[in-house]
Amino acid sequence: MKKQELYNAWKEKKRQVHISRTFANNVMNQIRRYENRKDESSPNFQWFYDLITSNPLAQAALVIIGAIIGLLRFAFVLGMLLGT
Repeated sequence: MKKQELYNAWKEKKRQVHISRTFANNVMNQIRRYENRKDESSPNFQWFYDLITSNPLAQAALVIIGAIIGLLRFAFVLGMLLGT
């Protein structure tokens, strides 16, 4: 029982941790600061979205690029399956 008593005493000691009244506010402030820094460092592609949605030529170019990439992938898979 000596080990059990030591364990119970350790649990009681750990249970008596003092948490300050401003702990939750400090944590939330750190989260807000982290979110603000993350927003500032992330790339902004709004200009690209505006270009694509406002310009029909850019939309056509994007579709053509997608079709070419799709055909290349298809050719690559077909080549792998046929072993050439």
